[in-house]
Amino acid sequence: MRSFLTLIAATSLAMSAMAAYGQNPVPKASDVLVKYGEVENWTVYTNQTRGDCLIVRDYGAGSVQMGVTADQQVGYLGVFSKADIGLQNGTKSEVFVSIGGHLYSGVATSTRGELKGGYSGGYILTDSPEFKRDLAKKYEMIVFPETKGTFVVDLNGTYKAMAMGRKCLKH
Repeated sequence: MRSFLTLIAATSLAMSAMAAYGQNPVPKASDVLVKYGEVENWTVYTNQTRGDCLIVRDYGAGSVQMGVTADQQVGYLGVFSKADIGLQNGTKSEVFVSIGGHLYSGVATSTRGELKGGYSGGYILTDSPEFKRDLAKKYEMIVFPETKGTFVVDLNGTYKAMAMGRKCLKH
């Protein structure tokens, strides 16, 4: 139990490192995105406004986005669902993510009503290499929002999409 609590505390600190870093990598609705390529049901976009790249996958009633700052120091994970998961726009709430048996904790900033297609969700910011590695190498992520509505995200193809995203960053 003690190591479980230590893991949660350490991961929470890593995910809050973004505040100290000072740059928000999350794309804005006004950013100009240009399709860079596709791989295994993921689409890679160049964000011409910010000079970085992101990967996106739509799955059933949901969508997932991932990206990093241009210097690759801080990454983000955005998870969105068409289901009502009890989010209020702009609020911050704790979220737990389980990937391959590893539990990660972070604070998600929610977005509701501003997204095309009726999606609600939020972004988690992280500088944790373990979190990035699990996203790349595992096939399923379980999301436990603080509000309601636990859901599963299919991560198939993430490794290749991240590789294409890194290639995109070099251009």
